[in-house]
Amino acid sequence: MTSKPEDGRCVACGVDVPAGAPVCPRCGTSQRMEVCPHCGATAGATRDAELRFRCDVCGGPRVPLDRKKLRRSGKEVSALKRAELARKGRAKNRAAAVFTGVALAGTIGLLALYGLLGVIGVVNPGLGFVLVSLFTAGPLAALGAWFVARSRARGKEIEPALDEAWISVAADVASQIEGPVTARKLAEAMPIAEPQAEELLALLEAHEIVRNDGSLSRLRIGASPDKPDLAAMEAEAEAEAEAEARAPGVTREKL
Repeated sequence: MTSKPEDGRCVACGVDVPAGAPVCPRCGTSQRMEVCPHCGATAGATRDAELRFRCDVCGGPRVPLDRKKLRRSGKEVSALKRAELARKGRAKNRAAAVFTGVALAGTIGLLALYGLLGVIGVVNPGLGFVLVSLFTAGPLAALGAWFVARSRARGKEIEPALDEAWISVAADVASQIEGPVTARKLAEAMPIAEPQAEELLALLEAHEIVRNDGSLSRLRIGASPDKPDLAAMEAEAEAEAEAEARAPGVTREKL
């Protein structure tokens, strides 16, 4: 069970930590404690070269956020779980590829030894030896290649799922930011470097969640750009109609 952080002290080693520091300056443990969507532990998240941030307990991908100030919608959980399944699937296929490679190497070694014994006259390898070689080494090589291909395919699923999770959390943050949404504000809230925040802001604009001027789009956050929030659009149209009717100097034609 992960202990709760105390003011000014690391949750792992107990050394003094500067106020607001994301990680311990001594042991590097994250000081942001949240419930992991994968293992359910209340733990921090540490930077990772591939997963961006990973859980300190189970190693699953996480999107850190300052829970004291900002709220999550939870829409990122499904994307994070897909990324974790892809990561585990890749690891299993890699292990299977290694096992198959070892078996193939052992088989080739035995066949080579048998062939060498045939050359020096100890045994007499014939057609049976050739058939055994083909029907043993061939399937193992094909199976190993298949596991490698599957491992690469599962690995390619990780980044899109992570992008989806980060966009979801960034949309939650954007809806709670006062004033225009900027890369600096995203970097302070998520917490990431400003260059990464600029890329994330560009993704929000591409998904029509945030406009170019930093204001929130009228499209419902989380909805597809091709499927706008019809209820919001109807309410807006009614409000405009009422405002037009109340405006002075506006006359209506009788049908």
